[in-house]
Amino acid sequence: HAWMPRVRSVRRSAARLVLTCLLLFSCIGAAQAKSKAANRRTQSLDREVMVKRAECEAALKGDVECLTTAIEFDNCVLRCVSHRCYRAVYGDDALEDGEVDTQRGRTFRSCSRTELRESKQRDMEQVRIAAAGEREDNL
Repeated sequence: HAWMPRVRSVRRSAARLVLTCLLLFSCIGAAQAKSKAANRRTQSLDREVMVKRAECEAALKGDVECLTTAIEFDNCVLRCVSHRCYRAVYGDDALEDGEVDTQRGRTFRSCSRTELRESKQRDMEQVRIAAAGEREDNL
């Protein structure tokens, strides 16, 4: 029965290999789930930025200063969506007639998402503080 220890060793090695593979696949699955959740949050923020843009477009339809040219209207809408991001991304170099700057457009969207995320976090913190204050008042 000299072959028995060898069989046990092979079985142990196979079991370790299976466990290692399972652990690896579960880690990959968890990373993908986190990535999907982050992507959903970004998509949600993108939708909110698009809603804000639509609201700004509707609000600026009657603004005489913004209606001089289509590009001026776009600049006004971008400032309305986020004045801080507009200054940071476009500064004194506003979009010009016929100009398409996809890199600055992406940077502006990213900045707007970040600003919206930070605003939501501040709002949630204020709600937590108010709730904590109410609890203290009830004691």
